Amino acid sequence: MTKKRIIRNAVRCKSCLAIIESKTTHDITFCSCGKVGVDGGHDYLRRVGSLEDYEELTEWVSM
Repeated sequence: MTKKRIIRNAVRCKSCLAIIESKTTHDITFCSCGKVGVDGGHDYLRRVGSLEDYEELTEWVSM
C-alpha cells in the first residue's frame, strides 16, 4: 500500500472561480461568494459545500 502526503489542499469554486487553499491545520478558508470552503492544511481534507459547487485541485505526493 502506497502512502500519500498532501502537498496542496485546494479547490476552485465553480460560481465565483476563486481558488482557495488551506495551508495549516484548522485553517478554514472560504471563497468570495461563500459557497465552498477548505480546511486541514497538509494534515487532512475537509470540504464545506456541495460536490457540484467546486473542482478539486488537491495535490499529493507518494511517500
